[in-house]
Amino acid sequence: MTALNYIVHGAGGIGCVIASRLATVGRKVQLIARGPHLHALQTKGLTLTQNTEGTWNLPAEESAQELDLDDQTVVLLAMKTDDTFDAMEQHSSMYRDLPVVCCQNGVTNEEWLFARGYKTYGCTVMVGAEITHPGTVRHSGGKLLEIGNWPSGSDDISRSLVSDLEASGMDASVDERVIDGKWGKLVRNLANAYLALTDLSVQEASCDPRDRQFMADVNEEAADVLEAAEISARMVGKRNLREQIARLREPGNWPARPAVTEATRSYPSTWQDLRSQRKRVEVDHFNGAIVRLGEKHRVPTPLNRILRDRCVTAAENLVLPGSETADSLRSAAV
Repeated sequence: MTALNYIVHGAGGIGCVIASRLATVGRKVQLIARGPHLHALQTKGLTLTQNTEGTWNLPAEESAQELDLDDQTVVLLAMKTDDTFDAMEQHSSMYRDLPVVCCQNGVTNEEWLFARGYKTYGCTVMVGAEITHPGTVRHSGGKLLEIGNWPSGSDDISRSLVSDLEASGMDASVDERVIDGKWGKLVRNLANAYLALTDLSVQEASCDPRDRQFMADVNEEAADVLEAAEISARMVGKRNLREQIARLREPGNWPARPAVTEATRSYPSTWQDLRSQRKRVEVDHFNGAIVRLGEKHRVPTPLNRILRDRCVTAAENLVLPGSETADSLRSAAV
């Protein structure tokens, strides 16, 4: 098969990690970004730090109309879900016959594209990254990427993309049931709103038993909903969802492992959105998805509902992380 080339549409933290890795193994990679980050990419190149290091000079534009596409181009979507719809409609004539891989959280993107007849692929992303300043991205941790046709299966495109990513040093694999992995990652992302509202880092999220108990209750709502809806959610690691919930309920204070420092501390994208006062968060596609399924199947989801509602309101009102506690959220959910 002829070598693929890639457009990373939404070259933020995650997109830039993937782009830099693919460029390192000689693949043609082009970026779509916006604002000061785009200007820096065009004038100074892309710089990665920490778990990926280097500088790459890659073509970067605001639209694919200024880029070079051919029949071997694969589109990697890495923008926030709410930006997917306008971006795809603006590029529908260019992307209609190209493979589109959703390197995003939730399942909304794949469902939306698949329903409209796009060649849709899912990618479960277990990578931490953030733009530290325009043109520079910190790859804070994780290299796991599981890729497959949506909702299931694989083909030459998914296998070739995985091969390129493996060659780049990413922990990539073909997933014949990528829909299950994406639902599992969605459950994991239910914590994003909680960490943002309570100002907790990823590394310290499980230290305090009060935080773990809250997230165990949130995840139990999700487990009940998914069971009622007959949806399989495959979790990362050896434990299934119910076993992970039981583990979170175990008593005692847990130390952060490895010990967290200012250099290694990282936060989910929802926390980054509140901190940057971007006025929008993705939680309606995580906690909101569980709430809507709960309504459909008559399963109560009060904690997921309050997390969604409080986080959306915080974003709209430019409230910084740390406005809530486990107790304040429980009281509001009653």
